Amino acid sequence: MKYKIKHSTNTKEVGYISGGQTELFNPYNADELLEKDKITGAISVRMNKRAKLTDMLSCFRLGISNNFIISKQIRTILEDFKIQPHLFVDCNVVKPNGDILKYSVLHFKGNQFSEIVDFKKSIFRITYTISFPLKGNEPIIEINNYSDFIQKEKELDSQDLIIRLDKYVINEECKDKYDVYTFFPFDSGVFISKELRDALLDNKLTGIEIIEID
Repeated sequence: MKYKIKHSTNTKEVGYISGGQTELFNPYNADELLEKDKITGAISVRMNKRAKLTDMLSCFRLGISNNFIISKQIRTILEDFKIQPHLFVDCNVVKPNGDILKYSVLHFKGNQFSEIVDFKKSIFRITYTISFPLKGNEPIIEINNYSDFIQKEKELDSQDLIIRLDKYVINEECKDKYDVYTFFPFDSGVFISKELRDALLDNKLTGIEIIEID
């Protein structure tokens, strides 16, 4: 089994909010700051008045699925596990009463798709859009390695077709390499190992939802 981690959508836990639990103070593009090494200090976010404080906090403008605002307790746990290339960025969480709490942003640098996936054993399909779930009857395309993927992706682009990853198999040599990894652009989610899942659940951390997938 594989596992994905995401922000909790349990309203009793995170609060009855229409947006994220927090929002950025300044009108900057967070991806620009994080991806282009423009960070000059801590990122600051303010708590939504209706949000509840949890160990993991959501902030839509930071990227809801791949930039996590995490408490010191989560960071301490993660530092004992193997994470794909990443940054921990200091984050000031300002509560409605003005109190400031020290969190961190876990930001993933790139993805490990080309390294982790066993292309020959994984299932790739050809489709017109990335917006909808795969039905399972789309044509399968054989891909042997990452270079092969790049070449076929370019060929299909001229026909307004895209390649999507239906089911993936991890390379044998990478099975124990990472406890946290991403598969962008095929999946915007964050995947974690069973061992990390167990550690997070054992510590009863809040604001986290863990999904079991095939």
